[in-house]
Amino acid sequence: MVLYKLFLFLFPKIASILAIFNQKANDWCIGQKQVWKEVQEAKTKINQPIVWIHAASYGEFEQGLPIIEAIRAKYPSYKIWLTFFSPSGYLHRKNDPSVDVVTYLPLDGPNAAEQFIETIQPSLIVFIKYEFWYYYLKVAKEKSIPTILVAAIFRADQIFFKWYGGLYKKILQLFNYILVQDSSSKDLIEDIYPSNQIFITGDTRFDRVLSTAQNKQGFDWMKNLSNDPTIIAGSTWDSDHSLLSNVLDTVKCNWIIVPHHVDEKAIDAALKIHPKAITLSKWENTIAKEASPQNTPSIIIVDRIGILRNLYQYATISYTGGGFTKDGIHNVLEPAAFGVPVIWGPNDEKYREAIGLRNAGGGKQIQNTNELKVTLESLLSNEALLKEMGSKAAIYVKNNAGATNATLSIIQEKRLLTN
Repeated sequence: MVLYKLFLFLFPKIASILAIFNQKANDWCIGQKQVWKEVQEAKTKINQPIVWIHAASYGEFEQGLPIIEAIRAKYPSYKIWLTFFSPSGYLHRKNDPSVDVVTYLPLDGPNAAEQFIETIQPSLIVFIKYEFWYYYLKVAKEKSIPTILVAAIFRADQIFFKWYGGLYKKILQLFNYILVQDSSSKDLIEDIYPSNQIFITGDTRFDRVLSTAQNKQGFDWMKNLSNDPTIIAGSTWDSDHSLLSNVLDTVKCNWIIVPHHVDEKAIDAALKIHPKAITLSKWENTIAKEASPQNTPSIIIVDRIGILRNLYQYATISYTGGGFTKDGIHNVLEPAAFGVPVIWGPNDEKYREAIGLRNAGGGKQIQNTNELKVTLESLLSNEALLKEMGSKAAIYVKNNAGATNATLSIIQEKRLLTN
């Protein structure tokens, strides 16, 4: 507990120092300074009961969105209050139409937790996948407000299962129910959490990507690409760009590269590695204005957010970035939902969906440039193999959907909300 209190004391001080040269830290500091004013103003506009949903960042919000939409549909008398800890979630989703209020989460602490919960008075608190704030959960327990952790996944190397993880074991025990993605997660926490309060509901990301594929949005500028196959590389880092640069000239395709970060610095770095590329903004203002498709393939660096998941519908093959970084790969399910073969780098051991997709035959892990080149050429030269791999990817996603309904069933069964 001493270390947790020390973290809460030091974090804002360290963030304020980092804010001098780090935009994300600066955004967080600014957000925390105005969060209470934002909370008070938002609460004055709401008279209905509230469901408070918390997501660490943008990715967790995407995972929780199907649950948010299901709660809104089933319990229309409740308002949804969404909080983020990270600026990447808050800034990108602060005006999201799927919820009623979006604010930062005030940094945890006994006073902050008491004030926030007393202000919004939620009927139900839902934490998505990762986020374990002791005082918020403690205050909710004291006030008999039900709390659930949804779409959770646990690994043996996490702090909960270490000799020094006592506080985090205690935090888990504050949840009324924990809804996990798989049986191995349930097995891991049964020794530290009541088994009759654990439910295997699956991974809501399958529902999210399936919904995107079924309600896809198109892009007119795609019609002006050449008739060559299209490879879409999404959520890429510099290590991915270096890898891709070795095959761009030898694999004759349209290449659409969507960096993980699309700020000016990241886009400039990508363009330096790919000197023949053009940004999407420039491409739309020049080449895309022409009436007919191009004769030669294009290399486009996408310099805007929010379109990657829908871009995958145009892909012949996809590449998911992050597999050559220590943090690991990003979302392999988005392209898979469109029936597109997926390729990624070696760091996928913490990602059960990638391992599952690989085992299902819908995705492939590569170790280096040569393996990437061989894999691309093999798929592009064999239409039957390409279609088979894409079909297996789509089937894998469909077979694993349903977590949203399972989660809603628990909420109904336990009467955590009432109409």
